[in-house]
Parts: sequence; C-alpha cells; structure tokens
Amino acid sequence: MHLSKKWWIGLPVLFGLVYFAQGAVAPRLEDDLRAAILSRVARSPDAIDRPEVRVAGRDVVLAGISLSRDVKAQLLTTLGVETPARRIIDATQPLSRATPFVLRLERRGGKAIISGNVPPTGARERLRAEIAALGLEVSDSAAYADGAPQSFPELASFAVRRLAELDPASTTMTDATLAVSGEARSAADYDKALAALKASPFGESAVKVAVSPPRVSPYVFSAAARDGVISLSGHLPSDDLRKQVVAMAAAAGAGAAVSDAIQLGAGAPAGDFAGALAFAVGELGKLSQGKVAVSDGRIIIEGQGRQNILGETIRADAKARLPSGFEIARLDVMAGPMTPYVFGAQRAGGDVTLTGYAPDEAVRNRLVETARRNFFDAKVVDRLVIAKGAPQNFAEATDHSLAALARLDEGKLAISDLNISLAGVARHQSARAEIAASFADTLPQSFRGEAQLSTRIVGSPLVASQCGAALSELLAKSPIVFVSDDSAIAAESAPVIDAIAATALRCPGATLEVAAHTDSLGIAEVNVGRSKRRAQAVVDRLAKAGLDPLRISAVGYGGERPIASNDSDENRARNRRVEIVVK
Repeated sequence: MHLSKKWWIGLPVLFGLVYFAQGAVAPRLEDDLRAAILSRVARSPDAIDRPEVRVAGRDVVLAGISLSRDVKAQLLTTLGVETPARRIIDATQPLSRATPFVLRLERRGGKAIISGNVPPTGARERLRAEIAALGLEVSDSAAYADGAPQSFPELASFAVRRLAELDPASTTMTDATLAVSGEARSAADYDKALAALKASPFGESAVKVAVSPPRVSPYVFSAAARDGVISLSGHLPSDDLRKQVVAMAAAAGAGAAVSDAIQLGAGAPAGDFAGALAFAVGELGKLSQGKVAVSDGRIIIEGQGRQNILGETIRADAKARLPSGFEIARLDVMAGPMTPYVFGAQRAGGDVTLTGYAPDEAVRNRLVETARRNFFDAKVVDRLVIAKGAPQNFAEATDHSLAALARLDEGKLAISDLNISLAGVARHQSARAEIAASFADTLPQSFRGEAQLSTRIVGSPLVASQCGAALSELLAKSPIVFVSDDSAIAAESAPVIDAIAATALRCPGATLEVAAHTDSLGIAEVNVGRSKRRAQAVVDRLAKAGLDPLRISAVGYGGERPIASNDSDENRARNRRVEIVVK
C-alpha cells in the first residue's frame, strides 16, 4: 500500500482529540473513585472518624481521625485491592486523648442527646441502639476520643437506663464516675431509680445522685386517725421530711400505730410547708378520730375532738401557730367530752343568750325551742356547741332551769356538771318566793340547785288606759295556756302570768275583769263552766301575787264571743283565749 508522504500532517489533530477526551472523562473517574473509597470506609466505622478523601487521577489522599491503627491498616489494604486506586496516601491524624473523659446523656421529653466523648470501639452504636430501644429520638454530637475508663461500657449502659426513669434527665460520666440528676417520671420510677443508684455496682463514691420525685398537682398530704391507727398518705418532697412526719404522727397518736403510705413528690407549696405539716399533724393528735389534710396551701381538719377540745380550740391554735401563706379551708370538729360540762343562759334586756354545750343536735334544738317558748318577750340567741360528756338527765335539768329563769325579769343560769345556780330579779315577791322554794325540788335526782333571787321594785303607776294596753300586749305575745281540757294553768305560762301580775300591780286604782273563752266544740254549758274555771284560776294567781281580790273578777263566756270562725284548728285556737279588761 502506498502512504502519502504527508501523513504526519493529521497527527496534531489526533492528539488534540485524545487530550480533550481524557479531560472530559478524568473528573468523572475521580468522582467515582472518591465515592467508592468513602463507601468502603463507611463499612469500617471503627477505622476512621470524619473521613475526608481527595483524588487526583488514581492517586488518593485519605484524611480524618485514626480510631484504631490495626483496623485502619486492614482498611487501607482492602482499599488497594477493592478499588482502582493506584496509590493511597494515609493523611489521618492519631486519636486525641480526652482528659478527663466525659460523656453526657440528656433527656428532654421524647428526645435523647449524646455529647462529649465516646471511645472508638463500637460504643457509639451501642449507645444509640440502647437509647432507641427506649423509644427515644437520638441526637448525637459526641466526638471520638481515647482515654475511656475500663468500665465505660457498663457505666454508659447504666446511665442510659436512668433515662427511662427520669424526664428531664442528665447523666454525666467523668472518667469512672457518674453524676445523675433529673425528675422522676412517676413515683414508681423514682423508687426504681433510687434503688438502682443506691445499689449500683460501681461503688458509692462513683455515683452522685440529685434526683427529685415527680411533680404533683394538686399537692396533697393527709393523715387520718381511726381505731388506734394513724394512716399517712399523699405526697411529701423528701424522705427526710417523711421520716419527721412519721415521728410527729407517732407522738400525736400517743401510742397509736402509724401506717405510712406516703409517696415522694415535687411541687410542695411555697413557704414553711414543714411547719404547716407540724401544725396539721399536731391538731390530729387532739382528735379521738378524724382526718387532717394539707392541699397546696389549704388545710382541712375534721373529726371528733378529744376531751375538752372544741373546733374553736383548733381555730385559736391555727391563728397562733399556722405559718404564713397557709389557711384553714374547712374546720368541722365535733367537740370532745367536756369536763366540766357547762351550760349557761343569761337574760339581759330583750335577749336571752344560750352558751355552753349540748350533747347532740336533737337536745340542742329542744333547749332552744324550750327557751323560745318560755321567754315569750325576749329574743333567743343560740351559741351552744355540740359536745359529749353531758351528765345523765342533763336535758331535763336544763329544761326545768330555763323555765325558772324565764320567770325572772333579768337573771343568769349556770350549769356545771351536776351543780346549777340561778340568780336574778323576780317580777314580784310572790314569784320570787315560789321560784326559790321549788327550784331545787324540780330538778332531776343527783342535780344540786341553788337560787339567789331578789324582787323587782314595782314600777311607776299606770292609768287605766296604759294598764289595759300593757296587759293586752302581754297576752298578744303569749296567750295563757291550760292543761288540756282542764282549768289548770300550764307551767309554760308561768312567765306571762308573772308579767301580768307585775303589770297589774302598777294599776292600783283599776278594776280588772278576767274573761276566758273557748271554741265552739262540745256542749255550750260545759264550755261556759270550763271557761269560768279558767278565768278563776288566773284570778287566783293574780291574787296570790298581791292584787286586791276585790278589784279582780272572773267571767267565763264559753264559745259565745268568738273572734274568728270555728272552721279550722288555727281559728279555734284563736278563740280559746283569756282577755283582761281594765275598768
């Protein structure tokens, strides 16, 4: 074949094409090589940390932190075999030594944070796996470092387990020591965490604990006394305070067994919480049975008082001893057995004030109603307190004594156990003598009565019109009551009879007609006779009080002069009446 002598003229063009082809392909080949190197390095995480790869042609420079000399050497050999690299230059730096070696694990809700140092022996992967097993999201910014203690794997796993019990939580491993702090997620987690920390296999000096119980709201502590046992429940902020409260309860119970079901919890109210607990438990000791509770800053006390303990006793204690910031929210204490057992009634002005004790609500109501019925012209003020310890027949003795006091214009009744004293001013001399003579005799057996009475001086004289108005006013306040169908005046009408007599004695020039009336039931002649006897009974009482019998007369009208129709019990009761006409 014949070649042209000028064949070389095309060589520059050919060389140019080859040159430009190599320039276009080389960067892509370098990128592929870099990716292959990094992929293989990633499969050996214990060899190089934070690897960097630079490629020039087929020459590779591998930089980063060398985690293990042996693992790295094995990796470099593998890269020379498994990749098209012509030459691999080792530019890695040796692993630095952390002094001290610190690893921090923190929990904030559903997220765990790893920071500080981890050793290059698979520890990072184990930590992440253990944390992920708790259901937590992992954020890892820890750096590899040399110098981890020999106990690192066990100590780190121990710290991870505390993240399951605390939130927020912080664990800091410094060389071979561990500091754990945070708030327990529940009372059970608190107990579990404390038990694990106290029994850690690393020694007491290796683990520092600052763990708080779970936060509680509302914050409630309660103590109840019943059947010889004081039961404690609710929450307290520390075990030391719990021990103090148990001791307080044992002292308050005076020999009672103490059942402790207290749980620890954060969130106790501000202020002197320990002082408020001391007050509450101390007041429980004043109850034979009952309950006290401290709910945030509010205190509840309820139950049955011991001997001589009233609700007011506890209220006074609170005023003197309860720390600032705390208040009595509810106080419902039934008075305990009182000794001496006292009752008092004082009549002054237009009021009759009842003080002291009543054994139960039924007796209290009875005494108040007795007073209102007897003291027809006074307002009854009830200041009685329910309390145990009343002597036998207390209610009967008090009824009789109130009836006697009601006959006085002013006076005072005092009962102390079985001793009763009555002092005051009778409305007239006859009433004074009658009350003084019968007071002790009407009391139930075992009660001792003493009456010290004087007589009211008769007031200024009244003209006939004034006398009539005054008598009508008395009868309007309290009609005279008779025993059933009989003509005997009921004992409850003695006070109004005395008041009528005292008023009539101020009418020296007047003539009085006592007129009695009945309703329309029954036989008319019988009713007239009954009304005549009733009028006469009133006249006899007035004469006994000192009125001139010649100036008073009795008349019975039966049902002849009704003031209301006799078509109802109420109207018939209005028709059964006594009137006094002044002439």
